Amino acid sequence: MKMRISFRSHCAMGNPSLSSYFIFLFTIHVPILESVNFKVIGPDHPIMVSAGEDARLPCHLSPIMSAQEMEVRWYRSKFSEPVHLYQDGKDQAEQQIPNYQGRTELLKDGIVDGSVVLHIRNITPSDHGQFICFFRSRGFYAETILELKVTGLGSTPRISIDSYQSGGIHMVCESAGWYPEPQVQWRDLRGQHLPSLTEKITQHGNGLFEAQISIIVTETSSQDLSCSVRNSHLNPGKESVVYISDPFFLRAYPWMVAVYILLVVVGLLTFTASYFFWKQHKAKVAHVAERGKHVADREKLQADLKKVQVELGKLQADLKWRKTQVYGEVKVTLDPYTAHPGLKLSENRKTVTWESKHQDLPDNPERFDDVFCVLGSEGFTSGRIYWEMERMGGIWAIGVARESVRRKGQIKFTPEEGIWGIEQSRDHYSVLATPEVPLLLCETPKKVRIYVHYEKGQVAFFNPDNGDLIANLTASFNGEKIFPFFWVCSHLTLIT
Repeated sequence: MKMRISFRSHCAMGNPSLSSYFIFLFTIHVPILESVNFKVIGPDHPIMVSAGEDARLPCHLSPIMSAQEMEVRWYRSKFSEPVHLYQDGKDQAEQQIPNYQGRTELLKDGIVDGSVVLHIRNITPSDHGQFICFFRSRGFYAETILELKVTGLGSTPRISIDSYQSGGIHMVCESAGWYPEPQVQWRDLRGQHLPSLTEKITQHGNGLFEAQISIIVTETSSQDLSCSVRNSHLNPGKESVVYISDPFFLRAYPWMVAVYILLVVVGLLTFTASYFFWKQHKAKVAHVAERGKHVADREKLQADLKKVQVELGKLQADLKWRKTQVYGEVKVTLDPYTAHPGLKLSENRKTVTWESKHQDLPDNPERFDDVFCVLGSEGFTSGRIYWEMERMGGIWAIGVARESVRRKGQIKFTPEEGIWGIEQSRDHYSVLATPEVPLLLCETPKKVRIYVHYEKGQVAFFNPDNGDLIANLTASFNGEKIFPFFWVCSHLTLIT
């Protein structure tokens, strides 16, 4: 704005009252003519925030002055699309872009000194990048750029044994919840990189990445290895270590090897006997005098064969005894008073099925209310017992639980909670422990038999179809009554 003031010099010199009036006018207009300049200052380094947390983006005016009557605008790439707008002394929430509506708050505790903070809730990977802090007064404006770096520290890598493949063990490492895109590697314990079999990085709808990498470990390769996941913003990331012992490379148990050797011996003896019988028949025509000797040889051979067969029978009986010993079969039924409302029991209480629609059942103290569990009706405080299951779905956990196991809220299926067992999650089997211990099975069991020796605190799991030992656990019952335990997200049936 320009102001032009003209007067005659003789009036200014000769009329004191007019001179005073000019000075008064100049005093009034000087502030209007002055332009108030300022700078907007923000952090000189990127602001790093983990996904899911809140971010605070500060900026202030220099020199210090009040911004209560100014416009304060936060935006990203387009000025017309504000992340947050303060105007006319109040927040203008209706002008925010949809992605930030309800997520932002302008903290104005220091606004009289020109200092504000933009509070953004529930940060997601889409918030990664630049934000612009803009101030505008009546005659001047300025802005500054802030950089927000979003990070996602994913889960601890989960290493599982998938199968036998190419003469070794196929192992898979998985980790989710990372941002930005992570790097995942297998290494030996000396830190040397190991080549992977497959590697897959997937970005989910929430913007976070999931990493999966696999490797084949053989007896001749390094059996001490680690899986590490990290990205450019997070160091050192996360790592899991695993050691594969030599027995994992064996495809059978020693007693099975003994059986196979004995069967080979029986086969050889049978072949030898057949050969001698044929030789004896041929010799009857030409060597009548040797008949008695051949008969004696045949009888001796038959006696040897019978002895081997007896030994084989003893060995088979011994193996059967080792499986059952003096364990007594018990009739197990499911207790409807403990069953989660999402589990449906059959009329004979032998089959349990998970259903998405919950039943209207009373919330008695014995009932599980948050996890899909049910206990057996009968408990035990002594003895050696066993029971059996079949027709098991793809997701379950079975074993035993103390009577004092928690029934309300989330619980961990661990010995610390009073639970000992195994679980199946689709194609993965593991022991219920902290951390979980993966199980390597030669074949998927169609049935599982559970043996419990209360006094010794032993809980063993067998595949009754092939006699394979699945797992053998040591428990601490502390003199409490124990019950058969079932966690079902599919279905299973009790045979006994």
